[in-house]
Parts: sequence; structure tokens; C-alpha cells
Amino acid sequence: MSREIVAAALQLLRERGPKGVTVEAVAQYSGSAKTTIYRRYKNRYELLRASLSFVEDMPEPSAELPVRQRVAQLLGQFRIGLEEVVGLRALAALLHGDEDPEFTRAFREGVLRPRLDVLLRTLQAGVDDGELRADVDYETVVSMMAGSYMARTALQGSAPADWAATVLDTIWPAIRA
Repeated sequence: MSREIVAAALQLLRERGPKGVTVEAVAQYSGSAKTTIYRRYKNRYELLRASLSFVEDMPEPSAELPVRQRVAQLLGQFRIGLEEVVGLRALAALLHGDEDPEFTRAFREGVLRPRLDVLLRTLQAGVDDGELRADVDYETVVSMMAGSYMARTALQGSAPADWAATVLDTIWPAIRA
């Protein structure tokens, strides 16, 4: 039953944004009683955190692959996580964080930061392997990659299908060894 509750919360998050994730709405979507939900979660913030923690992990590509291919896979997963798992309404709420600070904190800590950390570790592994330059600020590179997705989505409604490849074609000459 807990899986259905989390799935319903994520569906509501995608459709309505974080404000639309209420215990009442989740009960209706999941077919669970409100009392069942309250037995598992004290309030909507615990429910949101549990839902976001369900999508926390981003699998790391095989270290056997060239670093560029690993980064391309991670950018694809980043995009899918934002568009299909939590939804762009969640991203919009994050950017306007003062409306729902608990959600903003949970999203940053549970979804965004872990994904960006995996990208950063992958780039740093590329430095260790000699594929990437050691004198680059890779936190800025990761921010540029994520920021380009957010800007394209804000300007065009969605990033183009070749977004990850275009970002890598643009950034790679500046960071490769």
C-alpha cells in the first residue's frame, strides 16, 4: 500500500505541483484511507519527502565507459528525472522556493543535489583517468549543464531532444585533456 501512496503523491506532484500534494488528494488518487496515510506519514511534508526519496538514487554508468558517454547518460537521466518522475511543476516550485520552503529543501536535498553530485563525481573521475583537464572548476561545469536544461525549458517549454549532446559538444572542448 505504501508504494501506491508514494506513486499517487508523485503523480500529483507531476500534475499539480507540490501544493497539489495533500493527504486528501493522495488518499483519493491511491484509493487509501487518510488514516492509512497518516499512520505512515505525520503530515504532507513527510509524504513529500518519502515520495522524493523514492526517486533519489541515480544509477551511475559503468566506469568502463569513456567519461563523455557516462556524462551523456547522466544528463539523460537528469532530464528524465525532472520531466517524467517529479515533473516540471516541481522544478518551477523549486525556482520559486519561498512559496513552499519545506518542499524546496526536500527537492534540493533529495532529488537535485544527489543527481548533480553524481555528475560531479563522474567528471572528477575523468580527471583522475586523464580524460579531462585538472585545472577546471567542475562544480561550475555541472551548474552550467543543469542550468542550460532549466533555461531551455523555461524559454521553450522543454529542452530539445538533442539537448545533452549539444551541451556536451559545447563544453567538451574546454574541459577535455
